[in-house]
Amino acid sequence: MSVVEYLIALLVLTIGGGVQATLGIGAGLVAGPALTVIDPALVPGPLLAMGMIVTVRNAIGDRRSTDLTAWRRAVLGAPIGLALGVIFLSYIDADALSLVIGSFVLISVGLQVGGLRPPRSVLANYLAGSATAFSSTVAALPGPMFVIFHGHREPGTVRGTMATFMLVITPVILMLLAFDGRFGLRHMALTASLAPGMFLGLALGKVLRPRVAVHRFRFVILTVASLSAVALIVKTLIS
Repeated sequence: MSVVEYLIALLVLTIGGGVQATLGIGAGLVAGPALTVIDPALVPGPLLAMGMIVTVRNAIGDRRSTDLTAWRRAVLGAPIGLALGVIFLSYIDADALSLVIGSFVLISVGLQVGGLRPPRSVLANYLAGSATAFSSTVAALPGPMFVIFHGHREPGTVRGTMATFMLVITPVILMLLAFDGRFGLRHMALTASLAPGMFLGLALGKVLRPRVAVHRFRFVILTVASLSAVALIVKTLIS
């Protein structure tokens, strides 16, 4: 990685970290494409690992708004999603799964924009955990799936609940990647070298959070979820 590439990576991580610190999702959308071009090894492992910096901030900073009941149910549902992700990857092409996930997110967001209320039942909390864990394992895309179930809630609740959930799920995903040979010593070194970008993102998020009005939060986060799905589909089709 050249000096110019390193600086570009730091810049996109700073912006991505700022978006993540503001909305609870978005680091992958902003930073993922550029990081893939600079060095494919940066995605998904190092990006997920670096995202933990912002995840810890959101989990602590929004702890009073976190829905612990929804979090517990999501965590209980997560093993099903993780297991299904591993099984599906063993028998179905990863690109096909990515297209299905991206399409599902777009359709779900479209239905919500059209007036359909997001699911709010007890079962929906378990499904949120399973679906988020599944999309994280298969396509490294946790945020959009989570937004389908929780995007209607207050900003602090979305950030805190999502972050607290990912604090549990991300280490498991990194372990799965490590067993698969996709998160080794080189990936850890890349994580450490670029982590300052996420710390800068925390500072950016402190500036951005007050500028996102509560009544516009749902629109913004659904937009980011849609763009993430589109980016996943485009990336899959052209790869």
